[in-house]
Amino acid sequence: MQRTLSLSYLKSFLQAALFFAVLSVAIDWWRKPNQPVSFSDQTLITLHQNSISLRHLSQNRIIIVYFWGTWCSICKYTSPTIEKLHQNHIPIISIAVKSGNNAALKHYLSHNGLSFPTVNDSDGLISHQWNISVTPTIVLMKNGQMLHSTTGISSYWGLRLRMLISDLIY
Repeated sequence: MQRTLSLSYLKSFLQAALFFAVLSVAIDWWRKPNQPVSFSDQTLITLHQNSISLRHLSQNRIIIVYFWGTWCSICKYTSPTIEKLHQNHIPIISIAVKSGNNAALKHYLSHNGLSFPTVNDSDGLISHQWNISVTPTIVLMKNGQMLHSTTGISSYWGLRLRMLISDLIY
């Protein structure tokens, strides 16, 4: 009797997990951004005046492009994960969407212990070019091309797993 009950719970758990995984993939596909054709060759300037080219940064390796906002409540949970990836030497470029002027954005990053390279998209032009509809949006790129994207809360290990799978496939 106990074994049958345990198998029943296990089966229900696996069905729920499969449903959640399929739903998550479907939502990510629906919210998928569109990488502008020449964007990876464009030079982006970070808050610390460093020039970055996504094509150069992603040459033969996976990088994360993180679209977020200081006003985004879910980003408050995702940004520490992105910071941990950055601290573990994963190449990150963050795009702060409509988050104020450079001074306000620098203050926010410092106050929250965030040091990942950030481009200020104060007018939302970059996020508009990418057709970003939800923050946070996390894009994995390699050789200047978008491989995968996800939206919402993401865990450290979930992102590392996505990076590993993307690196194996591409």
